[in-house]
Amino acid sequence: MKRRITIALFTLLAAMALLLPMLLGVQLAQREANRREHRQLQAYADTAAQLAQRITVQATTALFEMARIPYERCSPGYMTQMRRITFTYPDVRDAGAQDGQVRLCSALLGPEGLRKQRFPEPDWRGHNGFDAWSDVPNPFGSRHKVMLLGFQGNYVSLDPASYVDLADPGMRHVAVFNTETSHVFAASPGADTQQMLDAFHNGNHLPDRDHVFASRITGIGPLAVVASMPRGQMLVAWRPLLLGGLAAGLVSGTLLAWLVLRLLSQRLSLAGQLQQALQQHEFTVHYQPIVELASGRCVGAEALVRWQQDQQLISPDLFIPLAESTGQITAITDQVLETVLAELGSHLVSQPALYVSINVCAADLRTTRFLQVITRGLAGTGIRPAQIRIEATERGFLDAEAASNTIAAFRAAGHPVYIDDFGTGYSSLSYLQNFRVDVLKIDKSFVDTIGQDAASSSVASHIVAMAHTLQLQVVAEGIEHAAQAQYLQERGAQYGQGWLFARAMPAAGFLRYLSQGTTAQATPPPGT
Repeated sequence: MKRRITIALFTLLAAMALLLPMLLGVQLAQREANRREHRQLQAYADTAAQLAQRITVQATTALFEMARIPYERCSPGYMTQMRRITFTYPDVRDAGAQDGQVRLCSALLGPEGLRKQRFPEPDWRGHNGFDAWSDVPNPFGSRHKVMLLGFQGNYVSLDPASYVDLADPGMRHVAVFNTETSHVFAASPGADTQQMLDAFHNGNHLPDRDHVFASRITGIGPLAVVASMPRGQMLVAWRPLLLGGLAAGLVSGTLLAWLVLRLLSQRLSLAGQLQQALQQHEFTVHYQPIVELASGRCVGAEALVRWQQDQQLISPDLFIPLAESTGQITAITDQVLETVLAELGSHLVSQPALYVSINVCAADLRTTRFLQVITRGLAGTGIRPAQIRIEATERGFLDAEAASNTIAAFRAAGHPVYIDDFGTGYSSLSYLQNFRVDVLKIDKSFVDTIGQDAASSSVASHIVAMAHTLQLQVVAEGIEHAAQAQYLQERGAQYGQGWLFARAMPAAGFLRYLSQGTTAQATPPPGT
């Protein structure tokens, strides 16, 4: 009896050892085929969004340049500048001046050409003074219509087809539209624009199972793209994936399971160490000085969390995502605030113009929890609310409505709010329309290209100009050379931080740094 039970048990285990990895291989092959299908379409949507963003950035940059032309409109000097701008920006077909809905002159038509031509009413008027026209008749009578973007009495002409001019070896379609009006102004031939709009408004999900969809918001005004592709386009890879999955499951199922368990054990082990570090207050804070570019005075610092274990510094790029995924990041943020108040509290009281900015996670932008922690922490200390500032990255704005309410609550309580790493995501500009903030922080990647022959070398100056238009102040991150600081200061950036001034340092080093130079006692920092 026992022999039979033993044989049956080992037979069952042998069958499970053979079949389960094979079944897992089949399932993984199916998932991989679907994943490739979606990844390919998402990459295509990303490319389309980047193209739309590039064209619109060129158009808006050209309009900003036109608004600064010192000559009278339609004068010879003005026309020379129009032609220069048209040749400078490849995606701009024409540039000119308008009076209301009347075309005055343009680089292509000259100062008198079609002077009496009138534009229709704009299809869209932006809150920031921009107007947009789509399907405008071609001035030469061609059936190929154009689109216009206007600002402060100037306009640029664009070809809608350029927004969907993408190489596509497959059966994919793309459409570009205005999210406020749901008007599609550019679409690839054969695109079902209504179906693609429905997919965008339903989170890329439709009852139609024959197509898959991917959408992206460009971050340049209310501009978005939707890409579609017939489902199963990538399933031609199903057979080799299936064979590979079966072989992998048959030959190395046990090894893969061991590796997964080992990796999972390491992951859990690090998470356990993170929890222990929180309980034992092992996290420290370093302070990166923020300097007024015009005077060189230190006006404040950014608080940066550090974790050192067994004489080894653990990178924040490793433990911060882990803390976010395990829900421990809010406790770390609380300890950062507690450390700042303990280490610099008396100095903040004696220097009421000095401030410290603290990075907050997405979870703390969904509620006012951290605001309540700050309020309790400052109670009775004599530290002004404006001396504790909030830095938020684009990841924290995914829940836009909640983030907007939380940001408003921080500002109402007297805590200025910064957008950190501004310009690195597709939605940066849209955040300025949806959220009221105080300061933009230019990402180091844009500062690094200043003075270089790179496509992004002028992005920093455009961000500064845009911030001035929106009455926001600017902090430039990652300044390492005096030439960068001078370039930013000349274009109106007020503050900077980086190795040119000082590296992040512990509290004792930061206090020595303050004692060796001038602080912001005479000039209040931004947002006060």
